[in-house]
Amino acid sequence: MAGSQSLQRGLEILEILDKSTTPLGVREIARQLDLNATIVQRLINTLAQYSFVMQDGETRRYSIGYRAFGLGWSLTKKDRLISVVKPELDLLASQHLLNGYLGVLRGSRAVYILSTQSEGPIVIRSVPGSETYLHSTALGKVLLAGLPDAEAYSLLTREELVQVTPRTKTNVTELMEELKDIRIKGYAMVHGENIQGVISIGAPIRDASDKIVAALSTAFAEWSAPEFDVAHITTLVKETARKISRSIGNHNEFP
Repeated sequence: MAGSQSLQRGLEILEILDKSTTPLGVREIARQLDLNATIVQRLINTLAQYSFVMQDGETRRYSIGYRAFGLGWSLTKKDRLISVVKPELDLLASQHLLNGYLGVLRGSRAVYILSTQSEGPIVIRSVPGSETYLHSTALGKVLLAGLPDAEAYSLLTREELVQVTPRTKTNVTELMEELKDIRIKGYAMVHGENIQGVISIGAPIRDASDKIVAALSTAFAEWSAPEFDVAHITTLVKETARKISRSIGNHNEFP
């Protein structure tokens, strides 16, 4: 299906600015897009006109604008799943000092759509809208386990799997076996596969048709045990995911 090249380039500019930790100049953005700086300036002028990007008055460099933030904020108020999950993640953060995440499958990646930072001993920030690997995260493995084997295999073999840490599993056969185990147990756990020294546990969120539509996960430092008991947190994450699933219409029994 043919699309608008200008719109595509404008969206690419927003993605570049969103991922950058510092404001960027027109020529820097143009180099990343392999485009003429004049074209990029014209696109940025349009985005700035609608407040999707903003310019620093002194440096003349650009960053993501407040209008983009406003669109995201609107989604958090209107989306049923997000409105149900947010108080549950807040509860995990306030009562159990656990960082919580909600993610969905988009192509060959998992995308975080919600995250809550606790006051616990470890800081792990995953900004809503950012992507993460399927094969190295508890959240990603839960989403993979919700697919038929053929679809999961296709995603795992679409590109070479990145060795994120020394513990990351990159053997597709082993990962496919792990997915079977996740379906039986009803949760996934990764130990230092995505971030060294961090344990993450994820569980599926199912809709009324029993389809896995999202995954809930939490993360904590391995050195925080025994205060953070793995068995207790596993039960907590599974029960929270079940509660959310019931809130969006799923009343079936699952692991």
